[in-house]
Order: sequence, then structure tokens, then C-alpha cells
Amino acid sequence: MTARMRLALVLAVTAAVRLAPILLADRMVADVLRYHRVAVHVLDVSWNPYEAPRLYPYPPVWVWVEAGSEWLARHTGWSFAVLVKLPILVADLAIVALLAARGTKTGRGLVPAWLYALHPVSVLVDAFHGQFDAVALFFLLLAVFAFEAGRRDASALALAAAIALKSFPVLLLPVFLLTPGGLGGPQGPPSSMSERGLTPRERKMTVRARMRFAALAVMPVVLLLVPYALADPGALRRELFGYGGIADLGWIGFWRGLRLLHTGVLTRSEAPYWSGLVTASKALTLLAEAALLAAMASRRVRWPLAQACLAALLAFLVFYGSLSAQYLLWVVPFGVWLPDRFAAVHGIVSTMALVGLYSFLAPAILYPGPSAMLARPQAAALWVVGTGAVLLASAAWLGDVMARGRALAKAEA
Repeated sequence: MTARMRLALVLAVTAAVRLAPILLADRMVADVLRYHRVAVHVLDVSWNPYEAPRLYPYPPVWVWVEAGSEWLARHTGWSFAVLVKLPILVADLAIVALLAARGTKTGRGLVPAWLYALHPVSVLVDAFHGQFDAVALFFLLLAVFAFEAGRRDASALALAAAIALKSFPVLLLPVFLLTPGGLGGPQGPPSSMSERGLTPRERKMTVRARMRFAALAVMPVVLLLVPYALADPGALRRELFGYGGIADLGWIGFWRGLRLLHTGVLTRSEAPYWSGLVTASKALTLLAEAALLAAMASRRVRWPLAQACLAALLAFLVFYGSLSAQYLLWVVPFGVWLPDRFAAVHGIVSTMALVGLYSFLAPAILYPGPSAMLARPQAAALWVVGTGAVLLASAAWLGDVMARGRALAKAEA
């Protein structure tokens, strides 16, 4: 079988295992229903999605996919739930193609591409649930690979595209800036990961390169937000910058689940119902991310960029308490690119948590009728046990990544 045929096969499998649930689970439920409400608001009421309360906590790019899908549905009769998921399918195909191309160049072959193509977390979040984090993850991976190849401007613009789709990639901007080797001056990356021994002029060039990278990654998103900030700054602040997450997963979600099992009462998941814990969670996450960045800046840990991004995302999953289902997808592309037993365990327990979560809280995501495969008590138990297992697996994986970073720093000292 030729290389093109092998690539075509993995792309065909990627499409097949996602297209089937997209077509079969074409129901207006959960986030797909919210997409539709936003689309109706934009087409019939106002161009500003932030004026629709509690519906659109994203940067202002995806809204036009929602509106375009609804316009097509109105003019063709096709299912909105199918149309709005098709760009996510395209993103998954693009991720697989990118992993395959990069894997061929680095000696990994098609293993990362196959692992992502068949990863149950990707299928559940993208094809069943319909969350679009995969679109942002494609541009994030593109940014990582371009950065490692020394194409700084292309990397920054790809990161800007990721941030413009979903907010979470902005967490990784300091990681890009602190990863040595990719911002070494106008001639591309230096041969060593260390910046020791640079002349004052070279250090100045490095600072300028970092400032340029940050500007290219952030300014396009700022410009996109300007019309919305001018139109209704309060709505933008409330819906985008004031969003605190949903306590379906994470340590707050785990506590919520334990209370359910103990009392039989399910507390609401929105952040205002957990305001004190969410505030503590934000502070804890900022401290954890700051400690990680400080360790990178002081060279106490050393990672390739992909591993550094994985560490930052794992730290968020461990310390931020109010997580939605799609957050579990963030580490999957990095886990399949750097596969080990921790990535495998994390994938297994994440699948458990998602199946339990969907079966208990939103069974229509997975099942066509009122009858679910799991009874509610069993689904609730699977959700809670899976959520706790994800916390433990994320912490163990983060510990392993940190240990590797310390070992590499000692080896290069």
C-alpha cells in the first residue's frame, strides 16, 4: 500500500466513525440547541450574539458558522444539527492529516493519526456532542508545528486563529514565549535550546521576536472584538470575559456528583451556583500556571513545545474546578502525538466520565429515544467515578510530564 493510500485510509476511517453519529444523532440538544438559538438571534434579532444572555461564551468567529448553518437549513431543508457539525468533522480530518504529515517527517509514521482518528473522546465530543474545540485544536497544533520548524510568524497567526475560535489557547501564549529555541532571532531557531551565551544584541533581538509573536497572536483577536466592545461592552464583558465554566467535571463537578450520590439532590452546574468555589478555583489555577511558567523561565524544567503545552493544559484540568465535557479533548492531540501509558489511561477514564455524564445529564446526545443504555443511577455513578478518575489520571500525567521536564533540565545543565 502506497503512502497516499495509507493516508486516504486513515482519513476515510476518521470520516466514517464521525459521520455515522453526526447523521444518527441529529438532534437539537445541549450545545447544538444553544447554537441554534444563537443563530436565530443573529439572523432575526441582532448581529451581536453577546446580547443573548447565557448562550454565547466564545470569541466572535464561531457565531458565523452557527448563523450560516441556520441560513442553509432554512433554504435547503437540511438538518441544522448536521450542518453545524460538518466544520467540526472537517477540523478532525485536518488534525489527522496534520498528524500524519508531521509524523512522517519525524519518524512517528501514521501512529498519531490513527490514535486520534479512533480516539473515543474525540468521537464523543465532536460527533455526538457537537462541541467545536477540535477546530481551535487544529490551529493550535498548526501553531506548535510551525513554531518547532522556526516559522514564527506563521505560528503566531495560527495561534491567533485558535484563540479567535475558543478562548483556552490564550493560556498557551506564555508557553510559546518561554519555550527556548523558537524565538532566537531573525535567522530562525538557534541550534541549542539554551539562550545562555547570547550577546546583548542577540538578546535584544530575542525580546523583539517575542513581542512580535505576542502581537501577532493577540492583536487579530482584539480587532475582532472591537465592534462588539463598541456596540455593547457590558454584554461582551458579561458573556465572554465573565464566563466561569460549567461544573460538570473537574473537582467542583466531582464534589457536585458526590453530593448527588449522598443526598439524591443534583445542584445546578452553572458557575453562579458555585461562585465561592469558582473564585477559589480561578486563584488556584492562576497560581499553578504561574508556578509552571516560573519553572520554565528559570530553566528548572525543559520541554519541547508540544510537551510544554501538554503540561499547561493538564495543570488547568487538575486545578480548575468547573470543567465542561469538551475540555477533556484539549489534551488528546498532544497525548496521541506523545503517546504513553498516562495518555492511554487518561483516554479510558475520560471516556467513562463522558459516557456517564451524557447518559445522566443529557441522554439525547447519545441515545435517540427516552430509553438510555444505562439507567440513571448507574449513569450517575459512572459520571462521578469517571470524574474522580479523570482528576487522578490528569494529576498523575502532569506529575510524569513534570518529572520528564526536570530530568531534561538536569541533562542539559
